[in-house]
Formats: sequence, structure tokens, C-alpha cells
Amino acid sequence: MRVGKVVLILFFLTALSVGFALGYYLNISRTAYEVISTSYIERLIANISNEVSTIRGLSFKEQPNVVIVNSSTVIATWGSEIPHDVVIFGEVLKMTLLAPKEYNISKSYSSLFGMWVAASAGNTIYVVSDNLVVKDPLLHRVLAHELVHILQYQYFSIPSPKSLDESLAIRSLIEGDADIVADTYVMRKGFGEVGKVSKLPLNDPYISIQLIPYIFGSNFIAELLKVGGWELVNKAYIEPPSSMKYVMFPEKYLNKELIFDVTNNVTCNVVYEDVLGPSYIYVMIGKYFNESSALRISSFWVGDKITYCDDGVSRSLYWRVKFTSEETAKEFYKLFNAIAGVYGAVISDGKLRINELVIDVEVSGDEVLVRSYALKW
Repeated sequence: MRVGKVVLILFFLTALSVGFALGYYLNISRTAYEVISTSYIERLIANISNEVSTIRGLSFKEQPNVVIVNSSTVIATWGSEIPHDVVIFGEVLKMTLLAPKEYNISKSYSSLFGMWVAASAGNTIYVVSDNLVVKDPLLHRVLAHELVHILQYQYFSIPSPKSLDESLAIRSLIEGDADIVADTYVMRKGFGEVGKVSKLPLNDPYISIQLIPYIFGSNFIAELLKVGGWELVNKAYIEPPSSMKYVMFPEKYLNKELIFDVTNNVTCNVVYEDVLGPSYIYVMIGKYFNESSALRISSFWVGDKITYCDDGVSRSLYWRVKFTSEETAKEFYKLFNAIAGVYGAVISDGKLRINELVIDVEVSGDEVLVRSYALKW
């Protein structure tokens, strides 16, 4: 019997230096577990790197270092302390109705690290020995993918993102590049399709958002390759997509369509501000409705800003989303109210009330403003 397990790869490469980690779901078999040695991985990398270099059109300036670790070490090193920004983001998820009150983002964050199978940082590849199988084709794909990250480190400068939206977009460029090469490699080897992400785990919004680059990254790179080959992909590292709008809809990147700066005029104690982007809306609508509606509404997004305030006693959140038209803004307004209905919201004094959470939603031209208030949970 083949026993499947869902695992997550977090690729750090140079992304580690700009403060984000990348997630990827794969299915692997654990029935043929063997001890993976450093020497075995080094020999395998030596063979795979030649083909990866040919596919990508870049020569390795030096071969990567290899470090074998186990999942316990990974959890203890990277997953034991929850960053404060992650905790705050958990509140954002709840106050925008993407997660219920009882959702524990700390648990989701920590669980990611126990599911790593490989990672890269700088010129080093880390292999999690107890989450991989020596003879499984997945190991070949993982190493091909990681070797692309090594090439990225050796050839390109990864810019620091200024928002969640930009972070996901840059990660999509990085991961899409690695996925396209890894897919080409395993197909040439006759392994077929190995470890592809096809849909988001919408029951966990934080993990869904982490996986966005793997849902849209490959298609983005494929479109660039179609238009200008690897030369255009290389150029994208100089002019990276600044929003998931450009990744989800590559023609908008090629046409340099405009995105608007959106602001919230507030006087509260601001502890977090961000641009959530169209992929956040995609996850939201996809979770409660369907993918086609999620993609369509997301395509009309042209900017947003979220502002989260905390005075120690109560919290407030302001989310202003700008669309291409008033008609689309009204449609998103209706969908948001429908989502509130899923949570059992009642209307009182013109506001939505879900237990102690009070939400005021309004449409103003082509913008929707969501204002959420609550005492500390």
C-alpha cells in the first residue's frame, strides 16, 4: 500500500534576506524510506545540475553546498517563535472575514516547518532527510527546483518587497521560474507530473496565501517565455512584477497597466499597514463561492490599503479596495455581505454584527471601504 503525506517545501534562497518564506505542497510516499546521505545528494545534484543549467540557459558559477537536516531541527530552528507580524496578520484575516474567530494562525505557522522537505539559502541546499524518499521521483524534482534557486542567487538580485501583494508577486516570479525548469526536467526524465499544486487548501487561509505563488507563478513564467524566451524572464528580475495583478494576468504586466496608491485617513494607533492585493480577494471569494468568480472579480482590482489599529483595549481595521468600475465595487460589496451572512451576521443600526465584531461596509464610487471594530478577543 502506498501511503501519501502532504508536505510543504519552504524555499529561502535569497528571499530569506528580505524576510519572506515560500510554501509548496507536494504528495510523497513514505513506504520506501531510506537514510539520505550527504554524499548521495551531492552525486545526484552533480547529475541534475547539468540538465538544469541546459534548460535554464545559465551555468552554475559554483556547485551548491549540501546540508542534511531532520524535521525536528527545522522546527526548533525556524518554527519555534511566531513573528509578531504573523500574529497581527491573524487578526487581519479574522476582521476581513477570511478566517473565523477561533482560527489559530500560530498553529498554522508552526505546522509549516514540520512539513519542509528541502530549502535553500544563499548557495546552500538543505534537505530534510526524514521527509524524503531516496528512489522517489519527487527527490529529483525537488533538487531540480532548488538548483534553480541557486542559479537565481548566483545571477540575480531579489528586491525587498514593500507589501504582501508585492511579496507574493516576487515570490511568484521566483517559484514559477523554478517550477517551469523542474517540470521540464522531470518530463525529460520520463517521470511525468510530479508534485504539482493544483488548488489551494481553502480551509486554512494563511497557508492558502503562502501557496499563491505556486498557483500562478508557472503560468506567469510560461507567458513570458512565449513572448520573449528566457531573456524576458531574466529581464523580469530587473523589472519584477510589483503586484499579483501582473502575475495573475500576465498581459497586464506586459502592457504595464496602472495600479493606484490607496490611502486610509485614520487617527487611531496604527500598528500594521499593508496592500493585500488581488490574490487576497481571490482566496476570499474562492473560499466562499467559486474560482471563476474569484478570478473575475480579482481581475478588476486596481489597488487597496489595509490599516490595523490597536489601543490595547479595542481593535479597528480599515480596508479600502479600489476597482475598475462602480459596478464591480457594488458586486464585491454584495459578496462581502454574503460572506458575513455565512458567519451569521445580523444587521443593527445599518452595521453587520458577528458576536462582538462590528463591521461597516460601504461603496463609494469605484471603492469599497470595510471598517471592522472589536474589543480585544
